[in-house]
Formats: sequence, C-alpha cells, structure tokens
Amino acid sequence: MAFPTTSLVADDAEIVRRVLAHIDAGTTDEGATWREPVDNYLNPGRFAEELRLLRALPSVFVPSATIPNPGDHVERTVFGVPLFAVRGRDRRARVFRNACRHRGFALVEAAGCSRALVCRYHGWTYRLDGSLSHVPHADAFPDLDMSARGLVEVTSREVDGLIVIDALDPAAADGNEAMRWLTDGTPWRDKLLPAQRFVYADSTLRAMNWKVLVEQFLEGYHIRSTHKDTFYPVQYDDLNVVETFGPNCRITFPYRNIERLRDRPESTWTTDARVTYLYQLFPNVMLATFPDLILMVAIDPVDVDHSTVVMYSMVRPPRGDGAERASRDPGPNNPEGAVSFIARGAVEDNEMSAGVQRGLHAGANAFVEFGRHESAIGHFHATLDARLAGFTAAQRR
Repeated sequence: MAFPTTSLVADDAEIVRRVLAHIDAGTTDEGATWREPVDNYLNPGRFAEELRLLRALPSVFVPSATIPNPGDHVERTVFGVPLFAVRGRDRRARVFRNACRHRGFALVEAAGCSRALVCRYHGWTYRLDGSLSHVPHADAFPDLDMSARGLVEVTSREVDGLIVIDALDPAAADGNEAMRWLTDGTPWRDKLLPAQRFVYADSTLRAMNWKVLVEQFLEGYHIRSTHKDTFYPVQYDDLNVVETFGPNCRITFPYRNIERLRDRPESTWTTDARVTYLYQLFPNVMLATFPDLILMVAIDPVDVDHSTVVMYSMVRPPRGDGAERASRDPGPNNPEGAVSFIARGAVEDNEMSAGVQRGLHAGANAFVEFGRHESAIGHFHATLDARLAGFTAAQRR
C-alpha cells in the first residue's frame, strides 16, 4: 500500500482545537464498542497462538538513545527470545540473538559499553559487527570455520529514534507492511528525537496477561477514579483525542493548563507541557511524552498470566540538575523513583490491572466490556484478531 508523505496524526494546533471543543461541550472522542472474550486472556492455547504471531511480526526493540556510542550494548528478551543491540564502530546499530556460538551462554548480561564482546564462560570473543575474532585454544576445534561462526543477526532498522527488529521467525513472517508502519516515524519523530539522552531503564515481571497491561495505557476513562490525587488534579477525566494510523494509535491526554491557550494566537499554539501523547506501536510498545521526559514501555509476554514490563526513560535537553541526579540515582530522584509523580500514577495503574487479572479468573464475565470512550482498546484487539486470523490462515496453506 502507498504511505503518505505527510504526518499521519494531527498537528499541535488541531489537537488544541479538538481538546478545547471537548472541554466546552463536555465530550470526548468516541468510537466503536468492543467485547473481548475472557477466554482470550486465560486460554493457554490462545496465548501460544498469539506468541507465534508476535514472533512473526516486526516490533520496536529499544530506543536509539540506549546505545548512542560505539560499543554501547543493551539486552532484552522479546517474545521469549533473548536479544541484544550493539552500536558498531561504523555507528550502525545491529541486533543479535543473545547466545555465544560455542555453548550458547548469554553474551550480553546487562547494559554497558565494550570494545569487543567477550563470552564470560570460555572467552570466545566477537567484534562489534558480530564476527568471531578469537577462540582460546583454537587448536581444540580443528573443524571450526571462524568466518561462519559469528553471532546470529536479527534484521533491524534504525529510524526516527527507534531500533525496530524484523520477525524473529522469518519463515512465518507476516510481510513488509507491518514493518513500514513502525518505520514511518512521522507521527512521533518531533516528539521523540529531541529526547536524545537516555537516563534510566527498569525491568519488572508482573503477574498479568500482556493484553491487560497494554489496555491500561489506552484510555482516560479511569483518570478521576484511579488517579484522584495524582493525574486527575492536572488532567481531565474521560477527555481524549484518539487517532489511529494503521495498526498503531495515538491518544492525547490533555493537561488543564491547555486552557491558557484560549486567548493566544493559534499560530503560537503548542502542546508542549500541555498534553501527554501516548503512542501505541503495535503490538506491544508504548511511547509516552511528558514535559522534558519521554518513556518507552515494552510489554513482553511470558505466559498467559505473566509479562515482563521494560521501561526506558529519556530526557530532552537542556538537562537540569534534576536530570543529572536522575542519571546517577536509581532512587527517588529518578523519573521512575518511588516518590515521583509518574511512578505514583504507574503504581495506581498496575494495581488496577492486577485487579482485572484476578477478576478474569472469577468466572463472573464471559467477556470484557469496552465502551465508546475506550475505542483505542477496541482498535488494538481488532488489529490483533485480524492479524491472528490472517496468520493462522497463511500457516494452514
């Protein structure tokens, strides 16, 4: 299909116009309702089908900001497959399966910077481009072809501040269109690229289905009841602008200070520090904008009842003292620290999602109900169902 050359989402002035109109009318963007069967969250067979699909789709791996310099590397397990990204001496970002070609030991165990990649088990050594450069006591491997035993690369592309990986199961790959929707960065480019300084990452295993975790990001219907002392005093309850572009979507969460723009010329309108944009990049990654801070959240399914949530924090220049402290301090001064505004809101969201997960097992409901004000969630599930149906049909042929 042909992709447009202009942005796939509204500009700042149009977003402000739509938000102010909703404030005046007491309305919000509306869409189709959706009913998701409870069995789709709890059935191990359905989960296995989803995992096979996810491995056949491209996905966002990490922000470019996590590996700014040659030798920088970062690891993450994606859909059950351990991977790592490394910046080469040629400044190209490459993604590899995280296994030494000798005995399969995980080559990269944490984020860092190295001149070469050395297996901690037996010392096999790889250049930053993945080629095998040294084997201790090489005479013990008389049939070893070092040129053929480099690290196994996963096809990836770096564009608009993101490193995007191709399907992890190339034999079952779901075509190129999905990759194009993740590498046309016009919807998020001007929001993400200024956040060039990576400050913090966190990985947490949570006892929730991956779709329950995705859902918590995709509506503002819960702001007043869930976030009455955190987000609600500065944001609006049940007031969002929802835009879809292909399988992805963007939800605008306006701050109350947006009304200060009413008496200013529209030519000066900007959403900076007046909204949070939440980009859901199908299937499992969210980008969230805050004043001077960008978060990327990746939700990796583990099993039907567990997911790993990986969060990357990036800041925009100029960096003040608070940001400098955050880069050194994993505690309260960090953007994800225990006392930070964003972290307190995240704790509240996770409490609600944990309650949903428990309730799914109660046997009270045959389906989960999503109303017209939660249409981004319906879009996510409809996209997943359509991709799953197409994938299953293709596998049967």
